Amino acid sequence: MMPMMSMQSNMTQLQQPQPVQDQNQQVDWDNQFKEIENLESQAKEVSEEKTETKEQDDIVIDDKYQATFQEVWDGLNSEALENDFISQQYEDFKSTKLDTLPSDLNQWERDFARYASTRANFGEYQFEEKSSNQFLDLPADQDPYEIGVQLMENGAKLSEAALAFEAAIQRDQGHIDAWLKLGEVQTQNEKEIAGISALEKCLELHPENSEALMTLAISYINEGYDNAAFATLERWISTKYPQIADKARQENPSISDEDRFSLNKRVSELFIKAAQLSPNQANMDPDVQMGLGVLFYANEDFDKTIDCFRAALSIKPDDAVLWNRLGASLANSNRSEEAVEAYFKALELKPTFVRARYNLGVSCINIGCYKEAAEHLLSGLSMHQVEGVTTDGNGGSSLNHNQSTALTETLKRAFIAMERRDLLEKVKPGMDLNQFRGEFNF
Repeated sequence: MMPMMSMQSNMTQLQQPQPVQDQNQQVDWDNQFKEIENLESQAKEVSEEKTETKEQDDIVIDDKYQATFQEVWDGLNSEALENDFISQQYEDFKSTKLDTLPSDLNQWERDFARYASTRANFGEYQFEEKSSNQFLDLPADQDPYEIGVQLMENGAKLSEAALAFEAAIQRDQGHIDAWLKLGEVQTQNEKEIAGISALEKCLELHPENSEALMTLAISYINEGYDNAAFATLERWISTKYPQIADKARQENPSISDEDRFSLNKRVSELFIKAAQLSPNQANMDPDVQMGLGVLFYANEDFDKTIDCFRAALSIKPDDAVLWNRLGASLANSNRSEEAVEAYFKALELKPTFVRARYNLGVSCINIGCYKEAAEHLLSGLSMHQVEGVTTDGNGGSSLNHNQSTALTETLKRAFIAMERRDLLEKVKPGMDLNQFRGEFNF
């Protein structure tokens, strides 16, 4: 869906790696073997087709362009091994943590612990090297957190703001607001995994932080952890509208929803009840509309998703993240031209919004504007470089950790669609972006 708020999960994000499957999903080997059997007969057709991309709110593209038989076979084996590894990690987590939960913990809390605990998969946040972070050397009377906030407000690169928040955390590991801002910045900067790690840490310190809960739920959707996302949204309702959650618990104290559909239905009903508390637009809670939109998005009910995001925008018209999510929903509904307008609005409000730039590049590929797509993707990559940090030896300055391959992999697809193999060969880690400036404007 769309990395939406990043919200581009499996749908709207262009060319991100395939999202990790939800822990409740199983590998369907029968269908995968059938795909292999049909692959050779379809190879010619695949090579002639235009690249198709799926946009998520933060968007991802299916990596199927011109795949060879061996590539697909290797990919299936790799995916199976990855799924086995993740499943084992999840089982290890349950055996080491879930069994130690207090005996008096109600089923709702156990559900949250079961579905929303994915740190075993994503691990601890990886900070940049000290030599790459100039904010670590600030005098004691200068607050790197406040500097990070100012950088965001003044339109600086998100990568710079992220360094400032990292410095604030390295001064104080318990800085809840810094972890929150770091998570928000990294998801907007098209660095989903880093964002998730930061947001999970924020919630470890402050379990009822509503901003972190909402942003993390969207990131879980983007990465394919649907049940974790639904449980996180349920925790958000419990935090923001405890009267609704308490009543639901009284009516159904022994819930045990195992599949994503029943869990989605249960949480959606809570959000609908919350929306009914303020039916008039003047009193509407845009965050309720956002959460409800995410739940509809997860079920690929994009018309309802679009309605919810438009309702939220009627209250918060200057919210760039909301415009990006609307764009992802439109793109996933095969309305790429309208999606482009929404992404441009997001970038008008926040020019350094890398995820919106990435999504815009994906939509441009979908409508056949390959050169424009390349320019947007190159622009996004340039925003990941921070001047005066560490020299990478290739004419640029870049950060070493938390890099996303989504932008570079999608750029490759744009060059393939342009039939520019000469440019394709230049796309590699640490590349000097200046080599593309003679032909592209970014």
